[in-house]
Amino acid sequence: MWCLISQANSVVFEVRVDPKAIGQECLEKVCEFVNVQYESDYFGLKYENHKGEESWLNLRNPIDRQVTFHGHTSYLRLSLRVKFWVPPHILQQESTRHQFYLNARLHLLEKRLTAPDWASISRLIAFIAQAECGDFNELDPPRNIYNLATTIAPLDQSEKPGDLLQRIVHEHKKCKGMKSSSAEYWFLKEVSEFENFGEETFTVKNHQNNNTVYGIGPHGITIYKKDGEKELISFTNITSASSHKRTFKLEYLTIDNEGAILNIKLDSSHVASSLYRAITEKHAFYSCETVRSAVTAQFIRDLKGTIVSIFNEDSTLGKKYVFDIRRTCREVYDNARRALYLENTIQEITRANLDYNGNAGECKNSQEKLSRFLDAMTCKICMDGQIDAIFLPCGHGVACMACASRCDRCPLCRSDIAQAKKVFLPIDYLLVGQTTN
Repeated sequence: MWCLISQANSVVFEVRVDPKAIGQECLEKVCEFVNVQYESDYFGLKYENHKGEESWLNLRNPIDRQVTFHGHTSYLRLSLRVKFWVPPHILQQESTRHQFYLNARLHLLEKRLTAPDWASISRLIAFIAQAECGDFNELDPPRNIYNLATTIAPLDQSEKPGDLLQRIVHEHKKCKGMKSSSAEYWFLKEVSEFENFGEETFTVKNHQNNNTVYGIGPHGITIYKKDGEKELISFTNITSASSHKRTFKLEYLTIDNEGAILNIKLDSSHVASSLYRAITEKHAFYSCETVRSAVTAQFIRDLKGTIVSIFNEDSTLGKKYVFDIRRTCREVYDNARRALYLENTIQEITRANLDYNGNAGECKNSQEKLSRFLDAMTCKICMDGQIDAIFLPCGHGVACMACASRCDRCPLCRSDIAQAKKVFLPIDYLLVGQTTN
């Protein structure tokens, strides 16, 4: 099955996946194509249903159950987009930062991101020009990029200054000598300070045909009302959320610590479930230390699957997971930094061995030793995290703290666990010792 993937700059490429593949397999191939190795958790794949409603592809469910084929062809159309926005200094890879830049540029032009004033717009356009055209050229200025400023309106709603072009040129000249990657970084640094940075918006019409916009962002839910007022419901104040058919219900505490209920009726059940999913996943990603099993294990069944589950509760027939989030913001950052560090360490060992004796065989042997060492330090339960916990009283250390907190008995000796204690292993020292050997 072929999937046509469009990037935020309208460049389209194709990847091939198994017809019964889940969304995660497709996303991994897409991220591999754009050279995003360890930070794929920030991204998602979007699709349109038959009603034209845009939604995130669930990475844990089969693709063919979510997206319809186009006509009589055997391909699917998907869009690679940033799902969870983080400040640029959090990003570890230049390729990841470039994808963030493409998405932020698109959001700025589509007015999903709103600059506070014209001075900020001048800087943003200058960074785009520097990133895509290089230093300012008096003989051939990038007027097509400069003209983008006319499509952007600032938050203060002030009138466009007559010398806007001169301001952009002045800011572009200040970027002289700046590399393209640096210009993209400072562009992201600028937009990351906007009030609506990272928000996923849902527009609701009431019976008076007035629009109320709900922005789901890193800090909570922002309600934008018609009169210009806005209300923030932080994630810490939310007590419960649920969706039923077209209705989304939210229970939360007000500033006065009083209980309040928000009932939202949306255009379809699909949009209502998308709003529920956005709030739950963003809360887990930005506010939690780890994703709880109550989130990862939540699922629904279709009618056929429900009937079968009456006789066999373990049946996977008709089972659809509600959420696909795997890691929190902190976990993605830590895993990416650790993976890149270990990758660089292996490369240094390889170069050191080749420089020492030029013997590829011994170099390969050193790599195998290091690989075995790293395997030994990997959690034996999730096979992903680093061993950093010890079970008491038996004293065995075979799991990461996230997995250890869920265990009642030691996986090694099967004795009861009184306490799981976090330990801090000198990994850096051990890797340096491995290098010197």
